[in-house]
Amino acid sequence: MSFRLMPDDGDKNRLIYDVRGAFVAAQPDVPHRLMQLVHSYVSDAIDVTNRAKVRPRVVLTIRLVSVKKEPFLLGARSSARVVVRAASVTTGEVIAEAKFTATVYALDKESLEGDLAYGVASRVIQEFQLTKPGPATLATALFPK
Repeated sequence: MSFRLMPDDGDKNRLIYDVRGAFVAAQPDVPHRLMQLVHSYVSDAIDVTNRAKVRPRVVLTIRLVSVKKEPFLLGARSSARVVVRAASVTTGEVIAEAKFTATVYALDKESLEGDLAYGVASRVIQEFQLTKPGPATLATALFPK
């Protein structure tokens, strides 16, 4: 899976997008909380990412095609089939598309939905080379951006 238009030849100057926003969509049977968490994680990463060079601006559509939850040994396993489309801000044309499946395992069935949301968001954050937000500290609590 790749979101880049150019082949990954190890060149650090390969095309990377300037992600301006993200939207999460799914069928009605997908838990709303899962969608909210994915959106929150990706939006937070977009907010803290700064690009040194001007890059093509895009908006992401993250579609959770299907979500499965099933018992697994001592806990549970959950997976989501995901389609991500990057559309140009200027033309609206889809310039990149990727499909992947995120799978998580958890001993605690209650945390499974949050873990899956984090797994989906982490994959998007990694592929678009967004900055993962750091944990809140006393300094960020007292002096937010």
